[in-house]
Amino acid sequence: MINATFIHRTKAWAASWKRNLRLLISTIVVLIGCGRSTAADDWTKVLDTFVQDSCVGCHDEGTDTRLDFGRLSYDLTNKDVFRQWVHVFDRIELGEMPPASETPLDDSAKETVLALLGERLKAANREKHETIGRVPSRRLSRQEYEHTLHDLLGIGGEIAKHLPPENEAGSFDVVAESQEMSSVHVRSLLRAADLALDEAIQLGKQPQMAKRAINYAESPYIQMWVDRPVRRGGGTVFKIKTETDTDIVTFRGENFVFRSDANGFRPPLAGKYRVTITASAYQPRSSITVSLKRQNDQQGDSALIDAWDLVGSEFRTVETTTYLRPDDYIYVSADELEPAPNGAIIYNSQPASSFGGEGVRIRRVMIEGPLNATWPPERTRDLFTGVEWKSAPWLQNVFQARYAYDPVLADSPVEHTHRIVASLAPRAFRREVTDAEIDALVELAKPRLKDQRRFVDAVRIALRGMLVSPQLLFHAGDAGPLNNHALASRLSYFLWRSLPDEELFRVASEGKLIEPEVLANQVDRMLNDPKSQRFVHGFLDQWLELGLIDATTPDGFLYPEYDDVLRHAMLAETRHFFSHLIESNLSVENLIDSDFTFLNRRLAEHYGIDGVEGEHVRKVPLDAESVRGGILTHASIAKVTANGTVTTPVKRGNFVLTNLLGLPPNPPPPNVGSIEPDIRGATTIRETLQKHQEIETCAVCHRKIDPPGFALECFDPIGNFRDRYRNSRGIQSELPSGLRFLHKNYTLGLPVDASGTTDDGKTFTDVREFKRHLLESREQVARNVVSKLVAFSTGGEVEFSDRDEVEKILSATQQDGYRLRSLIHQLVASPIFRNR
Repeated sequence: MINATFIHRTKAWAASWKRNLRLLISTIVVLIGCGRSTAADDWTKVLDTFVQDSCVGCHDEGTDTRLDFGRLSYDLTNKDVFRQWVHVFDRIELGEMPPASETPLDDSAKETVLALLGERLKAANREKHETIGRVPSRRLSRQEYEHTLHDLLGIGGEIAKHLPPENEAGSFDVVAESQEMSSVHVRSLLRAADLALDEAIQLGKQPQMAKRAINYAESPYIQMWVDRPVRRGGGTVFKIKTETDTDIVTFRGENFVFRSDANGFRPPLAGKYRVTITASAYQPRSSITVSLKRQNDQQGDSALIDAWDLVGSEFRTVETTTYLRPDDYIYVSADELEPAPNGAIIYNSQPASSFGGEGVRIRRVMIEGPLNATWPPERTRDLFTGVEWKSAPWLQNVFQARYAYDPVLADSPVEHTHRIVASLAPRAFRREVTDAEIDALVELAKPRLKDQRRFVDAVRIALRGMLVSPQLLFHAGDAGPLNNHALASRLSYFLWRSLPDEELFRVASEGKLIEPEVLANQVDRMLNDPKSQRFVHGFLDQWLELGLIDATTPDGFLYPEYDDVLRHAMLAETRHFFSHLIESNLSVENLIDSDFTFLNRRLAEHYGIDGVEGEHVRKVPLDAESVRGGILTHASIAKVTANGTVTTPVKRGNFVLTNLLGLPPNPPPPNVGSIEPDIRGATTIRETLQKHQEIETCAVCHRKIDPPGFALECFDPIGNFRDRYRNSRGIQSELPSGLRFLHKNYTLGLPVDASGTTDDGKTFTDVREFKRHLLESREQVARNVVSKLVAFSTGGEVEFSDRDEVEKILSATQQDGYRLRSLIHQLVASPIFRNR
């Protein structure tokens, strides 16, 4: 049987011979041809000659590559054709074509061809922009829609979950080219709008809003678990009576014994609630965490609301504000608990009062809310502008407490409806509205008003129409410069992912926003506002893939350290880090390496860094020899670039190239599966990948992908620094929630080799040296950050004719080291941002 590698190399040699023969001719032809006029009827001839002599040998219908010049036209108005010619331009410019194994192009010929092709690509791109704009129309993403309804109606809640998932083909969910709109979207939007109006319009009986206690001490449900024998799941809690209080002690986490709905409290309405907990550690030998969690059995979701460290046996009172729905319940939980000194856990130790393990002692849980200053709530009063409300107790039984208040109208119902719509529409549509637009929405309510149906229900129809209207859902307009309101809208959805606030809308209405100084001041104001965290979260969730952190679950036997509290700290580190770069206007170089990071006690212990106490995330300096520093060392990045059991250098290497550097490797050739390396004898992932590099087709990409992946092998799937891999012992045992390091069901295996040689020949022995080499690419990292910000802020990827503007932004910030806040300012001031 003939070896596949031999066949591949024979074919490559034959193709190389033909190309080398033609190369001299092609160079001469290009130089002569490009010396003539480059009119529209000439440039294709010149380029065609170059392609025939330099490219077709590898890229025709008989080759194994994805590009066939025999089928590629010169019609640059066709977006697919245009995209392929941009790819050709980039491959030549980067020196990737012809490959290193072939005779390179003459420098003069290369420059001439690039100049000619680049000129035509820019001209075609600019013509499209002048005709229809860079991004003629884009839809609000589902997360933007949620933020918009929150700010417009003064509500909370998860609106986005009721909308279809976004198409993941684009780099961000706002990229117009990859967005979809279907009947499914319309039905989902109507459902989401109804849910939003349900919360915004609260006219039922006033709920109890005063602070009240979850009375665990007197709860029959708690007592049942105290009395129940261990064989029936009891014995996990017990009571301690003092002169003034009765405390409840628990020895495990995620204990549904403490669910609020079984102990006297269920949220009466959707809204914000304040929860206050008084607790202490019980029999502490190490750090202990008390947490508050939310669960919804009907909707099948849960979340960690907040977590706090308990130190010693002193009681601590903590407070948090959270959003709850009527079918939610909350419960107090415990984390990082040690079993008894002899290794026993609560299930095999009786009675609970004599158990020697660590626990949490809960003294008091208070709840206040829904947090409304008045009733009906302020948001309902604001929505029905000009309408007064009077109590109507007799309506409570008739309408099942949905309506306990009657509207008091000073004018006709139609006039009030017109006033309500006219008040809300400018904010919803993010611009001044016409009388015709207001009348069209009012018309939706008139049939019900004519039939003398309930006024609130009639107005609701008009409001619902507004919330699903194209004017709210889409950013649209003509090609050319954005007017003041369109600019305000683009800016607010960039930095707040929502509609403009009153000040931004006022500045736009006054026609001042297009003034450079005013625009710059608004950028600073918005970046300093807490709502800018929406930008940080949305941008990082997609650019750095933090939104995929729950896509896999770490093996609980291999990585018992991982839990929801640690997960929250992981995300907080990266988000705080990026926010700090903006706030302090620091260089994007810090993304590669930094002498600081953001930690709390839990994450610092995970990293083996001493001296950090408490649950508060704060800036922590790093030692000069620390392995940490830069986002590639963050546990969140380690988590999203691994699965639950193992890491792969290919995935992590691709992450560095694509997400950090913006230089994604080319997709594998169509036939990559038909030429497999002989991996017999390969015992490690490094040896397996080395086999791939023995085949040139694979080696072209693996020489770039593998080295950064090898450097990051020193981090396990949850971000621990490691020098040896963990191997499962194959022991299956119970993993009681909340217990820390109960069993180490793993052994240490082969040593980790984090050394390598980069594609340009630079060697490194560990991730520290790799980062030092990577710092030489700080300009490319800045270029990638700008490109990502362009796509996120405008809804359109960087196009060929945008590249000059990107380079201008880099040039303007180069002297200061590409500071992140400065990059944002330069982008907002650029024609890319300020034009449709």
